Amino acid sequence: MNLNNLSFCCVVKNEERYIQKLIQSILDRTEGADHCEFIFVDDNSKDATYKILQKYADEDSRFKVIRNKLKGKVAGTNLAVSMAKNAYIKFIDGDDLIEGNLENLPSKFQCLYHDYNSLNKNKIKYIKIGDWITNSNEIQTNFRSIPKAMFIFDRLFLTKYFPIPENLPFEDLWINLIAAESDDIEYYEDSIYIYRQHSNQFYGSLDNFNNDKKIKMANRFIEYFDYLESNRHPFEFSSPKPIIRKYAEVLLSGKSIHLLKLIFSPRFFLKALVFQSSFLTRFIWKIK
Repeated sequence: MNLNNLSFCCVVKNEERYIQKLIQSILDRTEGADHCEFIFVDDNSKDATYKILQKYADEDSRFKVIRNKLKGKVAGTNLAVSMAKNAYIKFIDGDDLIEGNLENLPSKFQCLYHDYNSLNKNKIKYIKIGDWITNSNEIQTNFRSIPKAMFIFDRLFLTKYFPIPENLPFEDLWINLIAAESDDIEYYEDSIYIYRQHSNQFYGSLDNFNNDKKIKMANRFIEYFDYLESNRHPFEFSSPKPIIRKYAEVLLSGKSIHLLKLIFSPRFFLKALVFQSSFLTRFIWKIK
């Protein structure tokens, strides 16, 4: 990939602890790419995040730094994407790191996703995503997803599905649904990203799964299901499976007896059985 064709888009909030490490990792891997873009939308941070970003913008014209006039990562993501001018957009998060040789990436695609390294308390775990996104409709039918930072999109393709409705709670699933629309999707079987896990994350990976995150996940499914069922949207499928909402309702109930509502859908029954126990979820993720 020609890195001059790449725009990094990042929405940040209260990331003063990590943001300089992220930026240094980007600069190390884009040296000499004078037209690469680094777009940062500060989502009303209360710490020194915006000040740190502004310092980089004052010294390097490749940085575009702006404060989110609205509130939330969905609005911030919409703003960041609208500011991008290069041919490809790479999503990143403010507490993570870029690694590897980005120039080895393919040069032409609608959508690309890649493996990553998960960093938890100084321990690295390689996460192989696999080719299930390219070979199934798991995202549309089951709301299965990966972190948005594992995607790179052709900007013209991506923006056909933007802006994301700002009444939705998260941007990640919408971005996964966009990926599922692509008929030119590439799977890059290597890591170019370090996904940091820590206690202050809103969600993160299953390394830190707990009851609070289970509730957030279930509410996210319900809000997305209701929106996609009740509103016009840009995706080819008409509406998601009703079993998704029922599955989320079982997770919210926290009652084992409600698992019987999923008895005729073995896959969702087993998923709910695992996710009902935070300990079991973390254990299975660690041995996976």
